[in-house]
Amino acid sequence: MPTDRIIRFADFELDVERYQLRRAGEQVRLERLPMDLLILLASRHGELISRADIVERLWHGNPYRDTENGINTAIRKIRIALADDPLKPRHLVTVKGKGYRFDGADFASLATADAIDAPRAHRAVRVLVLPFANLTDDAHQEHLCSALADEISATLGALGAERLRLIARTTAARYRDTAKSIGEIARELKLDYVLEGSLSREGPRARILTRLIRCADEVQIWSRAHEPVSPGALDILKEAAAALAQDLATTLSEQQRSLLARRLPVDPAAHDAYVRGRYFWYRRVHFDASFCAHHSIDGEDFARSRAYFETALEHDPNYALGYAGLSNYYGAAVVHGMFSPDDGWPIARALAHNALELDPDLPEAHHALAAVRYFFEWDWARAEAGFKEALRRNPSYPEAHRLYARLLMSAGRRAEGEVEMARAEHIDPLAFQGSRAFGMILAGRHEEVVSDYLAPGHMEYSPLAYQLLATAFEVKRLHAQAVDATVEALVRCNLHARAATIRAQWEAGGYDAVLRWYRDDLLARRRSQYTSPLLIAEIYARLGQPDEMFHWLDAALAERSSRLCELRVNPWFQPYRPGGRMRRIEQLVGEGRTQ
Repeated sequence: MPTDRIIRFADFELDVERYQLRRAGEQVRLERLPMDLLILLASRHGELISRADIVERLWHGNPYRDTENGINTAIRKIRIALADDPLKPRHLVTVKGKGYRFDGADFASLATADAIDAPRAHRAVRVLVLPFANLTDDAHQEHLCSALADEISATLGALGAERLRLIARTTAARYRDTAKSIGEIARELKLDYVLEGSLSREGPRARILTRLIRCADEVQIWSRAHEPVSPGALDILKEAAAALAQDLATTLSEQQRSLLARRLPVDPAAHDAYVRGRYFWYRRVHFDASFCAHHSIDGEDFARSRAYFETALEHDPNYALGYAGLSNYYGAAVVHGMFSPDDGWPIARALAHNALELDPDLPEAHHALAAVRYFFEWDWARAEAGFKEALRRNPSYPEAHRLYARLLMSAGRRAEGEVEMARAEHIDPLAFQGSRAFGMILAGRHEEVVSDYLAPGHMEYSPLAYQLLATAFEVKRLHAQAVDATVEALVRCNLHARAATIRAQWEAGGYDAVLRWYRDDLLARRRSQYTSPLLIAEIYARLGQPDEMFHWLDAALAERSSRLCELRVNPWFQPYRPGGRMRRIEQLVGEGRTQ
């Protein structure tokens, strides 16, 4: 049974899928640990849960944690949230000396909901492919174990598109060597199944063991031992992915067989280099492009990704994924302020075309070309068609969902964009931790970003979240918090000197002094290296100087600055949108076509 469900009791709804408690339709705030305990108790159908079981499930049996007080505090907070009298409880019942029981949950309605869903033969289930365990005693085989999980995940994401939703490999990587149980991982990611595996060797023979675990009851429902005929790493990848796809999808169409045959290069070293390059590219793009360009956060990760993608193509000049990866590098490097649009996007376009010529069915290639059409050509219709093509071939492709969401919001189709952003977060919840906040920033929901990320229970954020919080705080004129978030984001990017300078400007002259220092820094930087005129236009907009703002906006328009395609949702220009001059620029961007 899928893990996403709603448990009802009295006028409450416990939405496990959304990790929410609601009363009469209104959300009831509950911190992480009490929420986890409530879900555990409410999902046991009135079964008695011992304190020892709670400790095991929520603290992993850790003897060094003060679990006694932790349980008592969590129980008290649940009772406050439910307005449940401990002397006459309606729902959370204490069985003295035994544990706790949850009464009054409406499991009949849950069964009805499952029965309604049952006829939906193509209902997609959520699957996570964990990194394979290396049992070879050879550290050099670690990359092969990673490649096995990556390739199986990517292959199943495309081949089982109608029935499977594969959690992205960047999220899966967070669970390498984890001590968490399958059940704990499933609750965190709202999973239906987990696939885990291992690689071992006996002499020249490799043995791959895979197991499929059903998360609802943590029961193994399928396993397979596979011994590839050929000892080559590439053949292991091909044969393992094909065997698993055959077993889980039962039959493969000719188109699917062709796709499987083309995904991998001739030389296994090319695939290894591609996987490494993609790792560094993902790590860099999970920062806010505007923040990174504004603060000149270096592109070391981008440079490393480029080197690996180029190495992949040196090993196999006909490797379509290598061209797609290199196209992503050039495009993303422009968006993040590394160099000018004319120096990057034409190259990205040519590389995307190379990838499509080699493999017209490759989702990554369609995504790469759609990015060019969105950021550089401003061709909304063809960009949207490209994102749809990528997602048709692999609905479990989070980057395509994210960028498509940005296009939709920039085009004024906010509701559709928010749905796409939610799908991306659903597929890849950990790798892009600020994606929800990013979507809210694009939608202009700054107050929600502030309230959501200041709510109890949020303890630690990614650098991206702090970068986005800095924007939301400034828009809401919470300047002290904006400085704090900016400084925290910079510290996490190891820019300690810049963080200290901004803090000093704030303490000496307030937020106006900070903005003026930003302006001077950008103008000085532009004299020695490429600096997007859009960044300078943004700082003049924030300073309330429209003449200078429009001067630099005209310069940005002339060079087709990448983020101009999102001008309508850029928070710094919102006060100027009612004017005719801004509407003219928006119209020119919206009507942009290939030059």
